[in-house]
Amino acid sequence: MVLGKFIGWALVIAALAFTVAENSAQGIMDEHYFGIMSAYKVLHAHVPAELIQTRIFITQYSHLIIWDYIFKPMLWLPGWLTLGLLGIYILFKCRNQSSELNDGSENNNVSSYEDIVASAVEADEYLELDLKKLPSEYGEMGQFDPSKEADK
Repeated sequence: MVLGKFIGWALVIAALAFTVAENSAQGIMDEHYFGIMSAYKVLHAHVPAELIQTRIFITQYSHLIIWDYIFKPMLWLPGWLTLGLLGIYILFKCRNQSSELNDGSENNNVSSYEDIVASAVEADEYLELDLKKLPSEYGEMGQFDPSKEADK
């Protein structure tokens, strides 16, 4: 759980760093390109030799399909999007769920509509019993006349 949170936060921080790298890549490429750049363009602007070496290494020591169908589509997307979504997903999966689950005890704060209605019926019954025990001089609320109170 702690390792997952660490990896998730590291990916979110890497996504923020990739956002900065994307902005600086726009300046390095000396293009007046405003908008979103793919991760391939950003990496090609900052580390072109390492990007080519990584491609050669993956295609030589594994299958070409891994580069073509796994890494290449990931590099089409913006790096901050890929890393950020993966980091947020890992953080969501590794969150502390003990506060959300109450270990089966009955003292949880989550109520259904039926529970609320049952509580209201119980409160009405209690109030009816309470009114029978303590009679009021006004009787029911509909019989209350404030003008009689002003005369007293």
